[in-house]
Order: sequence, then C-alpha cells, then structure tokens
Amino acid sequence: NPMAMILACAALLKQIESTETDLAARAIREALMEAVHDGVRTPDIGGHASTSEFTNDVIARTQRKLDIWATLGS
Repeated sequence: NPMAMILACAALLKQIESTETDLAARAIREALMEAVHDGVRTPDIGGHASTSEFTNDVIARTQRKLDIWATLGS
C-alpha cells in the first residue's frame, strides 16, 4: 500500500520539527491527496495505477509544489 508508506514518511518528516521538513511533509500530504482526487489510485483504493505509477505521480506533484513554493518564498 504505497499510500500508507508515503503518509508514514511524511509523518516522520514532521517529527523532525524544522521549517524545511514541515514544508516537505505538507507538500507530500497535499500531493498524495491531489493524486487520489485526480483518479491516480492503486487497485486497493479503486484504481488501476501500479504502485510505481502512483508513487512516481506523488513524487512529481511533490516536487512541483516545492519548486513553486520556493519561487514564491524568494
């Protein structure tokens, strides 16, 4: 279940308690929820994406968020 693994990683980042890791955790959580909302889902949650497809989509969305936020913050 990649969704649980990804959310667990975000929770671990949040525990570090720094601005950078808080932002990364937020980006991961938001990217994951957006992917699911947009229909990128593995079979266990009613979709057809493979574990790799789902994970790669979340990674790409997370990176885009962090890039945009970095631009807006500078």
